Amino acid sequence: MVDIIGERQEILVRTLRENGASLVGFGDVSAVGTELTRGYPVAISLGVKYDEKIVDNCHIDEEAFHNHLQELKIPVRRLISIAGDLLSGWGYQYESLPLSTMIESDKQLREIKAFPHKTAATCAGLGWIGKCALLVTPEYGPRISLGTMLTDAGFITAEPITRDRCGECSLCVEACPYGAIHNVNWKRGVERTKLFDAYLCNAKRLEYVPKIGRKHSCGLCLQACRVGKK
Repeated sequence: MVDIIGERQEILVRTLRENGASLVGFGDVSAVGTELTRGYPVAISLGVKYDEKIVDNCHIDEEAFHNHLQELKIPVRRLISIAGDLLSGWGYQYESLPLSTMIESDKQLREIKAFPHKTAATCAGLGWIGKCALLVTPEYGPRISLGTMLTDAGFITAEPITRDRCGECSLCVEACPYGAIHNVNWKRGVERTKLFDAYLCNAKRLEYVPKIGRKHSCGLCLQACRVGKK
């Protein structure tokens, strides 16, 4: 009997890679999510890598880094559209998770309800959560823009990553100009507040609004991470 699911999964991965995906993974999210993930138990996690030179220079050209973050949403949206067309053509149901947006207030932080892209990626075996509360991948460190689709397709899923691989490294902790990273190692179930003070980070970056007209994009923690550096 032909392995239709396996064949379609290979086609999906190959198509996404050919269209610019740096990483593609599949994870079982049925046990870690919400009613939505119970109906769509498989996460397709995809990522597009950052331009390493732009990240390396983010401390001297923050505007270029900020623009790069916005521009990366274009290829991620395109990949999600391509995957959606394939899934629909095969008769599968899916939901695309909203891409991350610029947070401007504590109220927005408190009201975030969407299933986290980072959780989908750890379930798909693409990486772990670093001390800075960002996904860290072996290939690119935290320098990756994520997209996620939840589906009822019975794709083969990866072994999840449930603990970090940061060990004693504290480069991101030392790089944070606001002291928002708490030097705590992650494992599944640890809340973000244990790792990172998102409210402090947000408040400090909003202080730049009078000067540059928007929140500062910083990036020093992901610049400091040595994982995935050439």
